Amino acid sequence: ALISMLNAHPDAKITISGFHSASGDLPTNQELAKKRAFSVRDALKAAGIAEDRVALQKPMSAEANLAGEDPKSRRVEVAVAK
Repeated sequence: ALISMLNAHPDAKITISGFHSASGDLPTNQELAKKRAFSVRDALKAAGIAEDRVALQKPMSAEANLAGEDPKSRRVEVAVAK
């Protein structure tokens, strides 16, 4: 769906942020969150989306990542720039 939207709106740009859970080693979790975001970026690039349309952003607050053991805290969010 994201690729279709980007193809339909060639001027649209997005920001990708990776998140992690509160459990485990913080540096390891941060690296996993970064790899999640990179994986999405790489998949978009492989689908033909220009790299200059995709920005990676570290979440503003590490506390926003700390939703306990909820698997939803281990996620990637994509925001469309206005």
